[in-house]
Amino acid sequence: MGPFRGNFWGGLVVVLAFPAVLIAGEAQNAFNEGGKLYKAGKYKDAVAAYNRAIKASPKADEAYNNRGLAYFKLGQNDNAIKDYDEALKLNAKSTDTYFNRGNAYFAQKQYERAIKDYDEVIKHAPKTPRAYRQRALAYNTLNQFEKAIQDFDQAQKLEPKDAEIYYNRGLAYRRLAKHDQAVQDYSEAIKLDPKNAEAYNNRANAYSLLGKYDDAVKDYDEAIKLDAKSAKIYANRAVIKLRQGKSDDAQKDFKKALELDPTLKDKIEPLMAPLTQ
Repeated sequence: MGPFRGNFWGGLVVVLAFPAVLIAGEAQNAFNEGGKLYKAGKYKDAVAAYNRAIKASPKADEAYNNRGLAYFKLGQNDNAIKDYDEALKLNAKSTDTYFNRGNAYFAQKQYERAIKDYDEVIKHAPKTPRAYRQRALAYNTLNQFEKAIQDFDQAQKLEPKDAEIYYNRGLAYRRLAKHDQAVQDYSEAIKLDPKNAEAYNNRANAYSLLGKYDDAVKDYDEAIKLDAKSAKIYANRAVIKLRQGKSDDAQKDFKKALELDPTLKDKIEPLMAPLTQ
């Protein structure tokens, strides 16, 4: 049994737009109100405010973009995409809107479409690290790991202190069985964000695949300190304890993993069976 894998890290970043030129009074007031409501997390009310802004100024692409963001936050991705489409009809060079529409496509698992929108951002604004990062995540999801790593490299050059970039590039390296490079990236992610249990868990997974079991156990220990309710970390540590011949410790970790997540039963019980005979 291989280690329980970590997921790609990082939520989708969205970009609220502000009008380059002030729009007319009533529209501007509604637009400003929509922005305040959006930032307060009142997304339905923000939609209503942007409705008024659009009614008063139907050519304001920023209002469509921002209403699209509110729909996105409400999980209404189809409505969000319709608004982004309308915004791009009004302003075909809006990199913020391309980026936001790419995120909506990403959320719908339409990764090829998302990549096309991130392409547009990079074409018009090549020094936008978030676009490289999001495109890399889309490539990772499509198992195009070499392309993902190229984009993570670009993002890292532009944003060298972003722990998410190193973490996700580490996952891509691991999927290519380049475990030494994965360890290096997880180590950098941990240096930048030492409270992230997933980074320790995945570095431990990489160490285990390199046969460095003592190092792996140390990282699983640290991950559990940070996230004591993660069943997969206990299960991963149990597997390594088995390989080290520490059956009693392994059994304790397997039991804890099942206590935390009974759905792992089918995976764990076959491993525990020899320990209980």
